Amino acid sequence: GAQPPAEETRLEVQMQDDGDARWTIVATVPLEDEADVRHFRAFAETYEQGEQDFRLGVSAFRRAADAASNATGREMSVSNATRSAELIENTSSAEAADRYGELRVSFTWTSFARIGDEGTMYVGDAFRTGNGTWLSGLGPNQTLVIRSPPGYSAPTTSPIGPREGDLRWEGPRTFEPGYFDIVYEPSSGPVGPFDGDLSRAMLAGALALSAAALLLGLYLLYRRRRDGAPDTPATEAAAEAARADDADEATATADLPTDDAGAASGDPDLALLSDEERVEYLLEESGGRMKQADIVKETGWSNAKVSQLLSSMADDDRVDKLRIGRENLISLPEEGVGDLETDRSEQ
Repeated sequence: GAQPPAEETRLEVQMQDDGDARWTIVATVPLEDEADVRHFRAFAETYEQGEQDFRLGVSAFRRAADAASNATGREMSVSNATRSAELIENTSSAEAADRYGELRVSFTWTSFARIGDEGTMYVGDAFRTGNGTWLSGLGPNQTLVIRSPPGYSAPTTSPIGPREGDLRWEGPRTFEPGYFDIVYEPSSGPVGPFDGDLSRAMLAGALALSAAALLLGLYLLYRRRRDGAPDTPATEAAAEAARADDADEATATADLPTDDAGAASGDPDLALLSDEERVEYLLEESGGRMKQADIVKETGWSNAKVSQLLSSMADDDRVDKLRIGRENLISLPEEGVGDLETDRSEQ
């Protein structure tokens, strides 16, 4: 059989009996020869160790959860993000084995569904924002699969019927506001895999383009940098895919509430960012590094708050801190202390 195309993305949402949902985004990478296999294995090792950054993809889901929380009044969060990579060989072909890599990122979205009387589970309001909905649909080569929570039967209300126990959508297609209205009732008997949080799946669908672009772009950029090869149309396209991740996320979350300035410039609504994401955004806008005093000035936060926040982020390897004289210099991990010292010597 043919290898999966590089742009193929699978969104899997497993609902939990407490209303949480575990999301998994899977992007496939075709491996055409032994060189591709070697590159993928090297990339997979650093990816699983967290050395290939994926914060932007998960941050898009965090912003969506914050917007849904504001719209519904129910506190939601995205946490427990993990990633993995796997080399898969399909030996069913008599001629040659098909090989491809899978890059995965998983996380838990808490309180995605509302639990009502007698355990009835309602899915749909998590797609709401102050302006309607933030999930517009699925792109080409994207598949969304929602599986029902354990202990629940098939949904008594859903926009489509299940196939082999799951709710499944394939792109390209669009979703109108209010499309998702799903109700699950507790089951008295064993429950097989079925629909899960449809609403969640839909969010994942809209953001999958950015997630896939970042995953695949990181991988192909890694190959180019490792080889030291000149840019080719293929690597340029991969680089553009990675750089376009922010734009894709903006498209996927186009209906999130923003102020007029943010809407005009394309910048994110800072009110939707966590404190840590606000700092990361400022660093990215400043070329990857800033003085701590400038972060205090830009955010308007107190010195004590910024100091405590940066210490926590440094412990989590989200920023690097360097003390030079009386100043603290803060950088994103990929910038490195050496670059900061070089900048200082040039001043």
